Amino acid sequence: MIIKLKLYKLDKYIIVFLVITKFSRDNMDEEYEKVGAIAAKVRKQAAKKITAGMKVVDFIDWIESEVTKTGAGLSFPCNISINEIAAHYTSPVNDDTVFCNGDIVKIDLGGEINGFISDTAVTVVVEGDNIEPVDEDGKPLKMPGRFDDGNPVVTEDDLEERYNLIEASSNALENVLSIVKDGVTLNEIGKTVQDTIQSYGFTPIINLAGHSLEQNNLHAGVSIPNYPDGSTHELKEGDHVAIEPFASSGSGITSEVQQHYIFSFMNNKPLRNPQAKILLKNISKNNRYFPFAQRHVKTSMDDSKFARAMRPLIMAGCIYPHAVLKDNANGMVAQTEHTVIVEKDGCKVTTL
Repeated sequence: MIIKLKLYKLDKYIIVFLVITKFSRDNMDEEYEKVGAIAAKVRKQAAKKITAGMKVVDFIDWIESEVTKTGAGLSFPCNISINEIAAHYTSPVNDDTVFCNGDIVKIDLGGEINGFISDTAVTVVVEGDNIEPVDEDGKPLKMPGRFDDGNPVVTEDDLEERYNLIEASSNALENVLSIVKDGVTLNEIGKTVQDTIQSYGFTPIINLAGHSLEQNNLHAGVSIPNYPDGSTHELKEGDHVAIEPFASSGSGITSEVQQHYIFSFMNNKPLRNPQAKILLKNISKNNRYFPFAQRHVKTSMDDSKFARAMRPLIMAGCIYPHAVLKDNANGMVAQTEHTVIVEKDGCKVTTL
C-alpha cells in the first residue's frame, strides 16, 4: 500500500487529503513479475560473467548496479557464497577476495519495485585461469579455493561432485515447482526437496529454508522447508514465496561464522555517539525495510570511525547483524532459487 499526501488550496485555507492507493491482486502480481524479470536477467548475465581472477567485490558491484540502473531497488545485498559458505556473504568494504578456478559459487540476488520483491539464485563452478595470490604491492589476496602455497586444490573428482551438487539442487527446485499449487503442504515440498537431493547422494541443508514474501517484507513469516518437517500448513492461491533448495556434500547443517556483513534495521533508539546517531538516521531513512551491507551505508567516514559508529547500533539492537553461514563439516554447498506466485492449479515463476 502506498500512501501519498496531496495538498489542495481553497482560498486562504489549505486542506490536506490522505490519498491511499491500494494494489489489486493483478497489480501486485504485475509488480512481482516486473521485478522478477529484472532479477532473472541479471542472474543469467552474472552466471556467464563470473571468472577466475575476478574480485568478488567487483562482481557484486556490477550485479547490484545492473539491478538498480533499471530503477528497481535492492531487496537485499547480493550474496556471493563460495564453496562451504552457504549464505550471507557479501563483500565488506575493501574486500580483496578473489574467485579461483573450480570454486562452487552461489549467486543470490534480488530487487524490489514499490516494495514488491524478487529473490533468485543460481550456483556455478568458476572457470578461467587463476591469478597470482598477491596483489601488485605483494599483499596476499584471499583465495578460498587455494592452499596457502597458491596451488589449485580442485581435482577432477572434486569438479564432478560440484557439478552434481548443482544438478541436485536445481532438480530439487524443478521437482518442487511441479507440485506447487493451491493446497500443497510445506511437508510435501520439504519431502520433494529431500528425496531429490538424497537421490544424488547428497544432503539438504535443513536449517536453511525458503520463505514467503510480502510488500516490504523479504521474510514474511512462512518458511519453506528443505526437508519433511511435518507441517500441514498449505500454500494458498495468491501466495508469493521464494523456494531455495540447498544441497550439501557435508553435514546438511550450517553454523555461524563470526563475520557479519549484512544487517537489518530494527528500531530507533537513543545513542550517545554522534557518528552513530548520524549513521542510524541514514539507515532508518534509506534502509528501513530491506537488509543492507556495510558498503551501502558507509559514507565519508574512515574505516575506524565507521566501525565505532556501527558497534553501538548493534549493541543497542538498532540493527541486526546476519552472520555468515557455513556447512558444519565444510562440505561444498549448492543453491538454486526462484520466486513464485501460487495459483489454483500450479504456480507462476517470476524469475525464470
